[in-house]
Amino acid sequence: MNHTLLNCQEVRLYAEYKPTMGYINIQLYSQRLSENISLDSNVCVENDTITVEDVESSVAFKFKDIVFEPTTCRNLQYDKKGEVTLTVQVKRPSSETLTVVPRSHNQQEEFVREIKANQNNCFCQVCGAKILKDSCHFLRVMPLPSENWSDFSDMWFCHNHSHSNDSGQATNNPVSSDLKLRPKLKDCLVAETYFLVVSDQIKEGNIQSKEDVSVYCRRCRNLLGEVMPREKNGVSSSDRKVTKILRSSVLFHLDLKPNGPEWEPVQHRGFEVEDMFASLLMNHSRMYTSFKLYVTSSTEGKPFHCLIWIIDPKLLIYKGGSHSTHELLAPLTAVKVLFKALLEHDNESEKEQKEWKKDNSIHITALPYASCLTLLQLLITNSKSLPIKCRKHEEFNVGYLKFQKKAATQC
Repeated sequence: MNHTLLNCQEVRLYAEYKPTMGYINIQLYSQRLSENISLDSNVCVENDTITVEDVESSVAFKFKDIVFEPTTCRNLQYDKKGEVTLTVQVKRPSSETLTVVPRSHNQQEEFVREIKANQNNCFCQVCGAKILKDSCHFLRVMPLPSENWSDFSDMWFCHNHSHSNDSGQATNNPVSSDLKLRPKLKDCLVAETYFLVVSDQIKEGNIQSKEDVSVYCRRCRNLLGEVMPREKNGVSSSDRKVTKILRSSVLFHLDLKPNGPEWEPVQHRGFEVEDMFASLLMNHSRMYTSFKLYVTSSTEGKPFHCLIWIIDPKLLIYKGGSHSTHELLAPLTAVKVLFKALLEHDNESEKEQKEWKKDNSIHITALPYASCLTLLQLLITNSKSLPIKCRKHEEFNVGYLKFQKKAATQC
């Protein structure tokens, strides 16, 4: 919300409902509620409706799926600029019981099953161009370990499991920092946000490389991924190029006909990408029992540093605006976070990066640079939709990522 909204007669509402706590925080914004005309304005809380009315008209916001207890209204705050904030308890059904929801498989496991079932039926998410060759058939589709697996490799060996470099000399580290897991010709290695294939499996006529690094769809210019740098330690027995394809940029579907009438371009791709990142945060939180995630770039020569701190893993957000009508508000399921991106390359930023890496409560994950930028853009966009005074908390920005389905927020 921005200042221009306060200079018109539109009434804006933003509310956060926390099911585990049983209450909802509601914020109203309008010039109708400003100091000059507030005496003629009323805010009424009823069963499932918030109404703002004055001598000229009224605006009613009806909340879907929840019922208020009007007598529990508290924490009422008023700002002369036209803001009203209040908290209301939400009634819980008498039949409601506390149940433990079993954890679903993580994104990586689902992605592995999806690729095994569909094989070369991989299409550009935007225009439907086929990405993999018709002759491509994976004999092995295997999940990759976490990005920082080599940091803990010394725990897996009972002796100095060193690797040889190009000169035949063994390296001192248990696993060389240049050693990367790379697929063979008939392999597909799957991470949570991307998969790796040998570049020979890519349909060359449908892709276009930029600066021999980024890979784009030739038809629609959608960013598909990047070409991985060649190995430097001479461990690989093959000199084939490897391509990293972003999960958010492609679609696997067995019966899809991209050149036929059944093909329809993805209209809500941004929402699906946001859902993927929200699920990624929650999966990492459950897997590593940490609410802090340090996101870095896995792309050579393109640094990225962002700390994300989950503060509410299951939040229902209601928001809307109207001039003189009744509006039905449906909830958006989201994970609310604090985030801080280090965009400057100075001594202070480097010092903070080192502190994040030393903090045992922070889990580190690496994403392709393009995915890092997409994640940050989503967080910034959603932060701007918050009330102005709710966008910052000390040195952090406040944002959220929406889930596509309520069921996605299993905790």
